[in-house]
Amino acid sequence: MDKIKEILSTIVDYYNKIHDIPVLYALIIAVLLPFVIIAVGYFIELIQESLILGLSMMLAPKAATAIVNYAFFPGVMIHEMAHAFLAVITGAEITEVALFKHVDESLGHVNFRNRGNIVLVALQNIFTSSAPMFVGAVVVYGCFYWIHILGSGMLWLKIILGYVGVSMFFHMTMSKADIKVYMKGIPLFIVILFIVALPLRLFGVI
Repeated sequence: MDKIKEILSTIVDYYNKIHDIPVLYALIIAVLLPFVIIAVGYFIELIQESLILGLSMMLAPKAATAIVNYAFFPGVMIHEMAHAFLAVITGAEITEVALFKHVDESLGHVNFRNRGNIVLVALQNIFTSSAPMFVGAVVVYGCFYWIHILGSGMLWLKIILGYVGVSMFFHMTMSKADIKVYMKGIPLFIVILFIVALPLRLFGVI
């Protein structure tokens, strides 16, 4: 326990030292944040795979995969709608939308064409590709929040919300194709984050 406290104290000391150097602090945030998003997505995927493995122990592996892919199809549809929504919001042109179409390893897809200057293109790549994580988090939280506050007489609605929330959880991470698009936007996104983070640190917001 003392060793853990010592390690935590050392981490806090280093953090405070870095925090006192605004340029360095803003740079670290700008570099780390894009990769933290990928890391969080990977962690969620590990949880998903563990749950699928648990199902596989009770059912055949193919049956477990089929349940996640097909029984929880609302999550796939919301996943693709999230891509489309963020593509439109950031100014990209949507060329094709398939909310549920099993092709190879994909259960659906949204194709878009970048439009605008280099900054807009970077933002389109970043936010469109990672949209299912952010939209998914809101949907999952919203579903289980309402399950918690709804009265006992609304059991049917709780079941629907639980189904949508679980479906979204299993389909809220970025696919390999999404990550490839995301990586294209990272270099300029780091510059944008630094430009935003530095004044926020100088004015004591972060």
